[in-house]
Amino acid sequence: MKLDALDLKLIYLLMDNSRLSVSELAERLGVSRPTVKSRLEKLEKEGVIQGYTIKLNPQLIRGHNIVALIVKTDEPERMEEFQEIIEINRFTSRKYLIKIAIESMGELKRVIEGAGFEVIEIMPILESFERANPPKVKVPFKCDYCGKEIVDEPIVYKYHNRVYFFCCPTCLREFKKTRENLERASKKQKSG
Repeated sequence: MKLDALDLKLIYLLMDNSRLSVSELAERLGVSRPTVKSRLEKLEKEGVIQGYTIKLNPQLIRGHNIVALIVKTDEPERMEEFQEIIEINRFTSRKYLIKIAIESMGELKRVIEGAGFEVIEIMPILESFERANPPKVKVPFKCDYCGKEIVDEPIVYKYHNRVYFFCCPTCLREFKKTRENLERASKKQKSG
């Protein structure tokens, strides 16, 4: 699977909003609709894009209290019977880190007894946040400011619904200055 800068920009736009239409994507990328459509089809066919989804408010899909448990079990398939178990991570042949969403300690007790696992440790989760993980893809492309080929991870900047890649903080800073100057000049023309 070989990706280029356009593919990566398309992926970033879809990560922000997977509901964008082909027309909106084409406008934001500065390419034609058929180009976007063919790129999307290629990315889907090659398994780069595996689906489009929505993200619900966690309060709608689980209890108000999240508890992490380290457990041992010989029957991990029993954990799948409990909708309160929202995440299962195996880290040895019998040891698991699971997350349970519950409304009360009674629910926690019911899940522990019902799933039949040995609890090693219980940890209440006080706060959760998700980090956006950019794709880790090495794509040879050029800086959107200076045109130099970007060797390392690009600096990704979203501006006016478009995605730009820069090779260094200096190019990003200069791009922002140029945009500010253009906007000021445009406002002066409109008011004058």
